[in-house]
Amino acid sequence: MKKIILLLFVILTIGSCRSMDDINTNPDTPSTVTPAFLATDAILAITKSESSKWLFGDEYIVKTTMMTEHMEWYMYNKFERLDAYYDNFIPYSYYSYLINMKKMVEIANANESMSEGIKHAYTALSDFMQAYIFYGLTMEVGDIPCSEALQGEDSGILSPKYDTQEEVFNAVLKKLRESSELFSNASTFNGDPIYNGDPAKWQKMVNTFTLRVLNMISKKQAVGDINVQSMFEEFANKPLMTSEADSFMRTYSASKSAQWYPFYYLNQNYWMYPVMTSFFINKMKELNDRRIFYYCEPATALTAKEDSYDAYSGVDCTMTFGKIQQEYTEGLHSSINKRYFRLAQGEPIKFIAYSELQFILAEAALRGWKTPLTAKEHYDKGIRAAMMFTTNNTPEEYRHGVTINDDYIDDYLAGPAAFDANKGLEQIMTQKLIGSYVQLRYNSYFDYRRTGYPVLPINTETNMNEVTTQLPLRWMYPEDEYSQNKDNIQSAIQSQYSGEDTPNNVMWLLK
Repeated sequence: MKKIILLLFVILTIGSCRSMDDINTNPDTPSTVTPAFLATDAILAITKSESSKWLFGDEYIVKTTMMTEHMEWYMYNKFERLDAYYDNFIPYSYYSYLINMKKMVEIANANESMSEGIKHAYTALSDFMQAYIFYGLTMEVGDIPCSEALQGEDSGILSPKYDTQEEVFNAVLKKLRESSELFSNASTFNGDPIYNGDPAKWQKMVNTFTLRVLNMISKKQAVGDINVQSMFEEFANKPLMTSEADSFMRTYSASKSAQWYPFYYLNQNYWMYPVMTSFFINKMKELNDRRIFYYCEPATALTAKEDSYDAYSGVDCTMTFGKIQQEYTEGLHSSINKRYFRLAQGEPIKFIAYSELQFILAEAALRGWKTPLTAKEHYDKGIRAAMMFTTNNTPEEYRHGVTINDDYIDDYLAGPAAFDANKGLEQIMTQKLIGSYVQLRYNSYFDYRRTGYPVLPINTETNMNEVTTQLPLRWMYPEDEYSQNKDNIQSAIQSQYSGEDTPNNVMWLLK
């Protein structure tokens, strides 16, 4: 009997332990890592926007919006080290997502039950993620670790060398070509919160992004063994985005707090501080651009009706910060439209867009490169798409009694905004800036840096950049690199910038 009782006790104890294991397993946490899980994690990372005043970080740089809570250094053109701010285009820490992408492909390829089409999709996604993150990092600082960046586990390379910016762009373009080809033979895959795993939509986006990259280096005849113009003309005839619905963008929802628009007032307490600038307001007034009514609120101290351009004013963004605060407090200038913080669903935030594509094609046509349509036709299509996107995402009560429709856009394109090839580049850059308000983060700054358009206001008395007549040209390398990869980063700085890591170094891209 004692033996029987002891045996029953052991069985009950083991059973109890198993029950506790079951109880302590969180059903919302995956017990194994899947390709879908890693895909979702990475896609959400590159489409994340700050739910704070840093949603407007790049708007401070291109002088469309100022923040009146505190003086932010971007407002006065001071750049520091990458990752020193809450917001950058691509942080150095995103190398970790590339390691995860490598794991994603390994897990997918090891799964014998997974179809080749799905495996192609995950490999294509990994190629795109590498291209996107390497592109973002090199655009910010110059030379970066690329060819050896993901070799720690396989080859034991924990201090990767820095590839030249030309080598990085060459690798980026080859990864994009591979990604496009793989997506053309891929099947629908799991873990995609943007396109629901549709490989055709991914291919169109990858091809569109390829044109952005090539456009950014359009001053170069060749990048390594790639002819820039030839590759651009080739990809301009591949499947591309056909409407703003194809844009690579994050959409939001009012139904769950985790899916609210980043600047919704319950997500942050900065909603009362943004103020529009005279540079941005006056650009829209000059063009009779009704987006002013959809982006802004009437200045409280002005007496004109809300549907009049006279009700809107912007602050001189080159004044001292105290003066900006004072004038805004007195109600002399417009704040952002209330829809940016009153609507939980907000508007989708685009990272690669159809309207942007049309402006890229317009610029290429202006250079004489072969494009599907003329420069004017692409320019007009870009404006129309950007305007309708804003209209479709601005409810009636936030339009201040002003309508943007096809008839208005027709008049706009025949009026002050009518395309003129003699000043076409400036017009294209101006329309890209206006159409990407709180969209396409840092794209307008990168465009300005390479073209000088639109001409941004600079006051040498308040400019905090070391070269007071210009904006900074880059961010400095992260502090961690000097301790973790000292020899390689010092070599890269020496070869690029004669040993000086400053915000005004001229990277290969700009030479």
